[in-house]
Amino acid sequence: MRLLGFDLLSSVHRRIRSILAVAAIAVLCLLCGGLMAFGFATAQAIQAYRISRMPVTEDIAQVAAAETGEELLFTGVLQDNVPLVEGLDFVACAVEEWKVSRPSDDTRGSSELSGHWENAETVIPALTLELNGQPVSLEETRSGRLSGNLHIQIVKGDSPYQAAYEGERLPDGTRRYRGLYDGDLITVLGKKAANGSVLPGHLFAGNRPAFEASQRKMASGLFIFGFCMMAFAPMLLLGGVLWALLRK
Repeated sequence: MRLLGFDLLSSVHRRIRSILAVAAIAVLCLLCGGLMAFGFATAQAIQAYRISRMPVTEDIAQVAAAETGEELLFTGVLQDNVPLVEGLDFVACAVEEWKVSRPSDDTRGSSELSGHWENAETVIPALTLELNGQPVSLEETRSGRLSGNLHIQIVKGDSPYQAAYEGERLPDGTRRYRGLYDGDLITVLGKKAANGSVLPGHLFAGNRPAFEASQRKMASGLFIFGFCMMAFAPMLLLGGVLWALLRK
């Protein structure tokens, strides 16, 4: 059926499809926000509370007395560790690589390239930590986390493709290192290994109070972000419906 040269039925179908698409996006936003606010944030809050209730490990005797697999939390200073990369001081680090979008045939007229950081690897080798003047051995791990007030160094690549980042242009392949130096004060969350050392799950650059505060802050951040997503969902739905109904 046509009215004034306009296919009314086709227009109604397009509007319905648009409304259904917006509704699906709004529901997805609501569900993801709810999962983040009441799932991930709650789990992180429980983790933060559990960490705050863990006993203080002050010396090597307490580490030695722990059962295999028992979780430990202690603060010490990294000592007598060898740097991982020549010319850099990191003894443990997370590495990110700067990826610049390459111009394709249909975009060669554009001179503005974009870039983003991509996780490359996290390297936590076997380390020695001094706990109240006594050495504690930390095992190498491939699944540990690094956080806190980490040192940052950027090693620029030599690619001709460059993209802007914080006021400067970085070549494709540039590497950003975030990690720990020998002599740093760190807090370790890990488990007692069968050989008497500690398998670290989390290395935090800072003392225990700062570590506990960071865990609470993470839980709060997850909840706020999730709540904002939930609040945005009905506004997205209303705006999408009005756009679908009022557009020509």
